[in-house]
Amino acid sequence: MTLEPLHPIQRQRFGAMSVAEKWEVAKGLLRTARETRRAGLALRHPDWSSEKIERELARELAGART
Repeated sequence: MTLEPLHPIQRQRFGAMSVAEKWEVAKGLLRTARETRRAGLALRHPDWSSEKIERELARELAGART
């Protein structure tokens, strides 16, 4: 996966952020990723219960950390 370079304005804004602000941005991105993946699992597996979707999401996220 190739990441696009930051726009100079983005670079300036991120550089001006405190560690706490950067942490809040990171948590928001993780929350969005989880919500998006959860929705994808629900669409791909309409027969799965919400509990099964949450288990699969947890399994995938645990595997992503290794």
